[in-house]
Amino acid sequence: MLIVVVVLVTLMSMVFRLGSVGGSSAARNRTISRLQRVENCLSGYYAAFGTYPPVALHGSRNIYAAVNSHGIQSDTQVNNNLVWEQVDAACRSQPVDACFPFPDKYSSYVSTVSRALQEKANKGAQGDERYKKYDKETLRQGFDDASGQNIGRFNPYSGESDWKNLQLFKFGLMSYLLPRYLVMINGDEAFLDFDQWTSNNTLPRDPLNDDELTWNQVREYQQSENAEDRARVSNIPSQAVTARWMPNLEGVVASQHTWNLYGINVSSTDDSEKNLSSDNPNIDIYEPGDFNKDSHSQQYVLDSVTVLDGWGKTFYYYSPAPYQSYVLWSAGPNGRTFPPWIPLNSQTLSPTDRETVGSWVKDDIIQLSK
Repeated sequence: MLIVVVVLVTLMSMVFRLGSVGGSSAARNRTISRLQRVENCLSGYYAAFGTYPPVALHGSRNIYAAVNSHGIQSDTQVNNNLVWEQVDAACRSQPVDACFPFPDKYSSYVSTVSRALQEKANKGAQGDERYKKYDKETLRQGFDDASGQNIGRFNPYSGESDWKNLQLFKFGLMSYLLPRYLVMINGDEAFLDFDQWTSNNTLPRDPLNDDELTWNQVREYQQSENAEDRARVSNIPSQAVTARWMPNLEGVVASQHTWNLYGINVSSTDDSEKNLSSDNPNIDIYEPGDFNKDSHSQQYVLDSVTVLDGWGKTFYYYSPAPYQSYVLWSAGPNGRTFPPWIPLNSQTLSPTDRETVGSWVKDDIIQLSK
């Protein structure tokens, strides 16, 4: 019997190891497949516009910049030691995800997340170690529940903020590869007067009569029950061009709800990528800057669209001006990476740091165009 038990234990351990290898292989294959799909989109964008998506910096490329509990950088350099949270924020200075205010119809879901986060903040304030990572003082202030009752964000000072801190909209890579107007302007119409939107989007012309449209008109047409009205938005040239590469994104866009764009359902078929909960690492939060303005008195849970690798992490993107090359990559199974603009043999890194970076990037999966 002892021999039988030993044999069974050995066989079980072999099965578990093989299962682990199989799971890792599936995640890697999924990552490579999605990298290739996004690369096809980038090639289509380049063919249409002569550059790769010119994603603006939404933060600093400084790997030593301090970050808060939501990974948002400050202008302060903490030290010259490698800290993963700071390196990760720098790697995401040109983000892949696009963020924007939730449509009103999702207010009940946003409220659920808000309450859960406030509960975590309260537990953290009471000394619960599980929630120490949350910024207790700011989380306790509460969150917008998408009901439109909080008008602080629309006050006269709202346009005076540093836009890297004011992240009601995040124009990441997906805001170029998806039709931006069809995806990002479903929220309260007041958001479209927000300085961050107007300074990063040019008013379009009506493709049916060449009249200049207002943003509220675009929003109304986009939400209209009339097919001709909706066609006015979907046929705006800057939006319609995305239809060329939309099939590449079928079933891979992580979002909280379903997106049907130009006849393609781009929403992920993986339920884990649709989860709107306070524990979802892909939920984005507008973290106000440290200003004495009413528009920075609250935090907001934001809607987002992105593409995840096989380990459930958003890809990384780097494209320096004039945007004739790019690097698109996954941090791999260890979830750690390093920015491609800093050589591994850089003299700014100590021998110990170079060894650390080497262990971080050894399993990275990279797709690049030079």
